[in-house]
Amino acid sequence: MLELQLTPRHAGLYLWGDFAALESLYRFIHHVLRESSHIEDKRGFVLNLADDICRALNHQDDDRYRIRFDDDNHPTRFKDERSRVYGLPALWPMLLTQLGLLRYGMAFMPTNKLDQAIMFELEYIVERGLRAAIPIMADEVLYSVGCIGGTAYTHIDYVIDSRCRYFVGLSADERLRTLPSLMKTFDPGYVYGPDTPEAIRTGRFPVNAFAYGKRVTWPDFEW
Repeated sequence: MLELQLTPRHAGLYLWGDFAALESLYRFIHHVLRESSHIEDKRGFVLNLADDICRALNHQDDDRYRIRFDDDNHPTRFKDERSRVYGLPALWPMLLTQLGLLRYGMAFMPTNKLDQAIMFELEYIVERGLRAAIPIMADEVLYSVGCIGGTAYTHIDYVIDSRCRYFVGLSADERLRTLPSLMKTFDPGYVYGPDTPEAIRTGRFPVNAFAYGKRVTWPDFEW
């Protein structure tokens, strides 16, 4: 069973699960990537979610990947390592985009009830976290997620890095307030606004708001 925990600086959420739940999700992601013709780059950013799951399950030496702590901030002790609960971080714009593509990608492959159950649980967890973070604007974001799947994969692949870089560069308070507007910019028909602070405050990004290119580095940020 999957669980969630919102990150303190509103960058996203921690996805928690025991060994079996996360391993099933890991295998499911690889299955969709392998079988679906919609997701063209099999080793692209959708695979990053499976890679993060693998790092969490293999005790990656990184503070981002965690074993759950108890209420006194002590590591929870288990006799069997496979009973532990593992956590991995997920950035809102990246996770929401991966979610939309996985769901839409399943329309281009045969699926069974287990595939649907794993996907529904992931969707449920993400939606629950989103409604806890931005209850008033959650439906607006979920609508954008539904539209992402039907957008050409090459376009999503081109813009995803720039949107995530922009998002992590915001202050903690700005992140949740900006997320609904930011997700709309994945639409190839998005109409950019003027380069003014007022336009950005009202959710109209200027065309120069996003830096493109693999050589553009991400700023250091807190989760």
